Amino acid sequence: MRCSAISQGSMVNWVNAAKESAAPAIEAIERRIKQSSVVGFDESGLYCNKRLDWTWIAQTTYFTLLFRASGRAAKELGSRFGDSLERMVAVTDRHSAYFALNFLDHQVCLAHLLRELQYLNELDKEQQWSARVEKLLQEAIHERNEHPKDIINKAPWEERLDFLLTENVSHLKEQFSKLQKGLTKCRDYIFNFLENPNIPPDNNASERGIRKVKIKMKNSGTFRSDEGADAFLDILSIVETAKKHDMPTFNAIRALF
Repeated sequence: MRCSAISQGSMVNWVNAAKESAAPAIEAIERRIKQSSVVGFDESGLYCNKRLDWTWIAQTTYFTLLFRASGRAAKELGSRFGDSLERMVAVTDRHSAYFALNFLDHQVCLAHLLRELQYLNELDKEQQWSARVEKLLQEAIHERNEHPKDIINKAPWEERLDFLLTENVSHLKEQFSKLQKGLTKCRDYIFNFLENPNIPPDNNASERGIRKVKIKMKNSGTFRSDEGADAFLDILSIVETAKKHDMPTFNAIRALF
């Protein structure tokens, strides 16, 4: 027996129904994230009808929320999360928007810093400054991995970093001075993960959570409607949260239809 083709209208109706069914779960996820003390954030470009919007992710150990906004400025998070930001330690990259918000504290992603340092190692193989900074960060991560539940005094690590930050790198390429200034600016937020075992040293979980949006953009280039983009992000939030609770993702999606 020949199967009938599924019409575009039917697909739209199914997606809209799934978004409506997901609404209570999305509200619960957002509420739990707002109550969390450590939250990872990231953002990535998203095209809707050839217009550049932004996907934001807020995620914890157990919950993931993705949502669309018109920009990547601080006001997008401020309007969505309000006063709850004041109770959070934000784990992020060094995007300026995160530091314009009144978070309780910050932890910058060491994975991002290590990638920048590895680039500098290759850029000038004669110098040792970037390799010494890289070694310091790797040793701090190792210290946390060796003592996963301990409260580790970060002061000695900051003292070692301060020595490297005052070293003269002006004779090297401008990229070295630029990174040194950037590290100086975020110096207080590099080793917070040592003093709080609940804070991760990187923001890799947020990058993984937003990766499917990047794949979607690479494959299709754009969303054709705001409603379709929002439905995609709501369903992805449900799927990523289900994974964190070891629930079958197929069952989570099926429950929405």
